[in-house]
Amino acid sequence: MFTDVFPPSVNGVASSILLLSKELVKRGHFVKIFTPRIKNNRLTKKNLEGIEVSYCNAIPSLIYPDIKLGLPFYPNTVYQLMKDNIDVVHFHTPIMMGAAGIFAAKMLKKPIVGTFHTYFMEPEYLKVLGLNIMGKTVEKMLVKLGWKYANLYYNSADIITTPTEGTRRALIQYKIKRPTITITNGIRTPTLAKTELTKHHLSSTLLYVGRLSKEKNLEIVIEALALAHATAAVSLGNKKNPKLKLVIVGSGPMEKNLKKLAIKKHLQKYITFKGAIPFEKLHNSTIYTKAALFITASTSETQGLSIVEGMSYGLPVIGVAKRGVAELIKNNGILCKTASSKELAKNILTIIANPQLAKKMSQESLKLSKKYAIENVALAFEKLYAKLMNKRSDHKVTRKV
Repeated sequence: MFTDVFPPSVNGVASSILLLSKELVKRGHFVKIFTPRIKNNRLTKKNLEGIEVSYCNAIPSLIYPDIKLGLPFYPNTVYQLMKDNIDVVHFHTPIMMGAAGIFAAKMLKKPIVGTFHTYFMEPEYLKVLGLNIMGKTVEKMLVKLGWKYANLYYNSADIITTPTEGTRRALIQYKIKRPTITITNGIRTPTLAKTELTKHHLSSTLLYVGRLSKEKNLEIVIEALALAHATAAVSLGNKKNPKLKLVIVGSGPMEKNLKKLAIKKHLQKYITFKGAIPFEKLHNSTIYTKAALFITASTSETQGLSIVEGMSYGLPVIGVAKRGVAELIKNNGILCKTASSKELAKNILTIIANPQLAKKMSQESLKLSKKYAIENVALAFEKLYAKLMNKRSDHKVTRKV
């Protein structure tokens, strides 16, 4: 597998690749990851559980400090694939590592799978780069160029996977020519007793887990908390509800600005910034089990892995009816029509004030999350890899990715 993001980077794409790779190894496959080298990398063989990793030289990305851009040495990449007798090349990022994977696979005539994880060309991400201030005409041109760039990569694959049906339709709409199917990102389901996963109606803590960057619209979540406090204050004698709190897990370029906004809104006592927490540590903590609901105002998700993880702990979800999030929230939460702080605040209070409704949503989240179990996802990819390899009748299968 080729990816520009991999642990110790803490993000949904990196986590999903690690989980998929571990599960494939459990199923008897050899998995090798090609990724940029990151300083202070504490990943050990024990953490990797049988995955082999080939690190390449890298340079810092301009946007996210914890993400590096790989500078792969192409002849060495080809040599490693030959030495390990790899069956399938699977790339996850259309950047330097993706290019290396495509090049090596074409040289060795290996089948290629490309997974589309991120709407990097859409206005939400142009905002991250500060390119949203150049006017609508320029924005439309940049979006068009971004999709042409994506097409160059993904049309090099034999088949493309994407985690949601809406994203699959978007790829077809924007002229991706290769066959495209939906395979969700996977999660490791909690092993806690069900009673521990259905007590969320007893809490008043909102939870967000993810990157703190512009496309996530976290300022809207903070403003929604302020409005929810103001609304509740009417019935509490002009006082804030001391139980209504927000926990934010993650780091990113917007962290300082969000902390300043919390102070400006007089919410510093009610918002806890936990910083980035490694996957294992997060899931061994009580952060998910002590929350009342998961909240996001993001409109840029292809799926939203942290939302699915929240669902697996029985959390009701509040989100915006845009892209991947719209496919996650059925009877297990409330979808807002737009990323509006007023609408989010109203829905926060609706769930917090109705324990029976919250319990029903919690049970529905648990039920819906089962389809995202990593065992099911790995099986779907295993079948896909086998199908591609079987098309090459002269190829001896070695179960290596």
